[in-house]
Amino acid sequence: MEEKKYKIKIRRGHSDKLCFWLDPLSQEILDGDADLIEEDELSCDNKCMHRLVGPFLRQYYPGKIRWKNELNLIPMKNVRMLEKELRACIRLLKEGKLDDPRLDIVRDEFDLKLLIPAKVYSEKYEGQSLEVIRQGLFEHMYIVINFYRAIADYLAEMLEKYEPEGFLYIAFSAPR
Repeated sequence: MEEKKYKIKIRRGHSDKLCFWLDPLSQEILDGDADLIEEDELSCDNKCMHRLVGPFLRQYYPGKIRWKNELNLIPMKNVRMLEKELRACIRLLKEGKLDDPRLDIVRDEFDLKLLIPAKVYSEKYEGQSLEVIRQGLFEHMYIVINFYRAIADYLAEMLEKYEPEGFLYIAFSAPR
């Protein structure tokens, strides 16, 4: 029986099991006059978001990020830049350009252990040379590409859907 490949978990809608959340926010929601739009929330794997998207969030968040279940508000203009940056990253990864300087902020977070089951890692890569591990990373980079694409597509959809309605932010929060 072949072990299932690890897939970074991401789900549309609220999920308590996936503890990193992105939400479109209007002033009315912030003021408590409207509820969060749970069907347009994006729930993601906490560890993967922190490691693979966190560096980008820190770049586009105007201030110091506060985790611990606090709403961190990214203005829509910054969300647009973040979405473009993720798409540029996707292109570089698809072209196999891991050494491109534009990936400097996130390259060290690409970890094969995030992408495949522990059993597969220990059987195939434990104790192997850096070159073998790097080749494994290239073979599984499609998982990161798909994750980045899902985040970028979500951001583009939220911009198109909510910015014309006067929504000011995409909020992100996590328990860590």
